[in-house]
Amino acid sequence: MTDRCVGIDLGGTFIKFVATDRQGGASEIFELPTPTDRGPEGLVEQMVRGARTLIDQSTEAGDRVIGVGIGSPGPLDLAAGVVIATPNIGGMTNVPLRDMVSEPLGLPVVLENDANAAAYGEYISGAGKDADDLVVLTLGTGVGGGIVIGGEVLHGAHEIGAELGHIILVPDGAPCGCGQRGCIEQYCSAKFMADRTMARIAAEKPQTALNAIMESKGSIDAKDINDARADGDSFAAEAWDQTARYLALGCVSLTRIFDPDKIVLTGGMAKAGADLIEPVRAHFIDLHWDMTEIKTEVDIATLGSDAGSIGAAGVAWRRFGS
Repeated sequence: MTDRCVGIDLGGTFIKFVATDRQGGASEIFELPTPTDRGPEGLVEQMVRGARTLIDQSTEAGDRVIGVGIGSPGPLDLAAGVVIATPNIGGMTNVPLRDMVSEPLGLPVVLENDANAAAYGEYISGAGKDADDLVVLTLGTGVGGGIVIGGEVLHGAHEIGAELGHIILVPDGAPCGCGQRGCIEQYCSAKFMADRTMARIAAEKPQTALNAIMESKGSIDAKDINDARADGDSFAAEAWDQTARYLALGCVSLTRIFDPDKIVLTGGMAKAGADLIEPVRAHFIDLHWDMTEIKTEVDIATLGSDAGSIGAAGVAWRRFGS
């Protein structure tokens, strides 16, 4: 008999499910649509449905599931297992999600922040699997993050640690939705790179291929900027490199604080692969101090969107595997 843990990654569009064994071997990951219009009860029903599918498969194979991990957007009260609020799923206010899933399954459940779960996934099975200490930056509409130190996910004294997107990068810089100014999120996310570039185009009227894209679809995104850069557009190249430099600045600061083995970039922007990581590494080397050699690696994540469910299962193993 093999013991397994189920990992659930709660997203605004889909919920992902996986079962892993103690060595990290994983079942095929599958997803179900997130029922955003059915309230907490409908959401829990869908999560339980997916988890039971994996539990039944494990039972048929002669194995057993010993626990469940859930990666959820927040803020969260981790100790109580409560979702305080979610930005993209309606009705999720002060919902005791851990217990609502645990009771019908008859299994212990642990709740974790979704970015932390993704970081832990990369730590156990992805780009950070050879690292002791790992920092993950998630680059998408915003910037999230997760920190793993000595195998433990860092939560902070008040369970709001690792909000890496809200480290202040530019004093008195652009206002952020969190209430601060100059956050990494305002300078390194895909959305704000596109917004900043569109604002420059409107103000400076440069000769750039991005003008035609804006006229055609009314906006541009990070991929448009990178594609134009790859085609030799100097304005797009400058915009892309500026974001890479801001990212490198953030990575240098994270290195000074945590001295991790690796900093891993994931999320939509990380799909650019070498186009992103090469200029970030170049700026990281240039901006890094010269008192000691550079030992922290900056890399691209390898698990992609599967990291959250794998990490949620890993968190369950960490809690219930003994």
